Amino acid sequence: MRRSILCVLVTAVMGLGTLVAIGSLPVIAAGAGQDVPQVADGAFMQALGTSDKTAVAALLDPELVWTDWEGKTQNRTQVLERLPPSTVSESRTTSYTYGKVLTVRTDSGKLHVLRVWVERPSGWRLLVYHEVKQAEAAGTGAAAPPVKECVNPCQKVPYQPKDDAEAGVIKSWQALETAVTAGDSKAWAPHFADEFVVIGSGAIDPVTKEGRMAALDKQRQAGTNGAPAGLAPDHTRMFTIGDTVVMNCQTLPHRGKPAHITRVWIKRGAMWQMTVSMQTTIQAAAPVADK
Repeated sequence: MRRSILCVLVTAVMGLGTLVAIGSLPVIAAGAGQDVPQVADGAFMQALGTSDKTAVAALLDPELVWTDWEGKTQNRTQVLERLPPSTVSESRTTSYTYGKVLTVRTDSGKLHVLRVWVERPSGWRLLVYHEVKQAEAAGTGAAAPPVKECVNPCQKVPYQPKDDAEAGVIKSWQALETAVTAGDSKAWAPHFADEFVVIGSGAIDPVTKEGRMAALDKQRQAGTNGAPAGLAPDHTRMFTIGDTVVMNCQTLPHRGKPAHITRVWIKRGAMWQMTVSMQTTIQAAAPVADK
């Protein structure tokens, strides 16, 4: 794993201008150098900022999944029909490289954007663009009583894995959600990388691995631990790239509106670990009443 902080994306692009042609079709060859995916990200952000549809199109993966902060999810064709505006302003940017996958997260106030890049034979392409706009203040409404039995996803999920990697991810996911239901932070922790962060529309700040463990301990002590939202049928896609799996899905909540979620998993030793979870409430969806 290689971690880097990208402070000035435009500078990176300018410094390697021979690899990127902004305003035309960017040609960014796979394997041209270890900084190439960051260059691709810089080229993409500049092209998006200038609404250069041709340049943006050249960097989008055919399997692109694009989710805006309202939870509207589009594919590549839909994005290019009407190019969304750039929402990234001055921000802190953090990236992680996992083999042939690069995750780039920008944090600008309450708006957070995850971009997942994958190395294809033709070069680095953007597979996921996912926005989350977090709440300004914590909710004041009374919480619903926790659901104590977890069937979906703990015991079964409405998704059939396509390969051993996906099966391993689902097994790890079911184990960690079983731990969530029990409020067992020690059983939960091995399923997450140290750099893990979860960012959800309903929270006011990103939550780290340590923060999530503390929350689980607190819930268990208060007796408010319970089953997480289930997996909605027919809304799950997984992409296996080496020892990395990118998961896109939609929740089946016990209460309130569903969310669109992007998760990235990596295999370390024999364990599949989650590195990031972006959770955006689907504003246009009808809420689910208390069960």
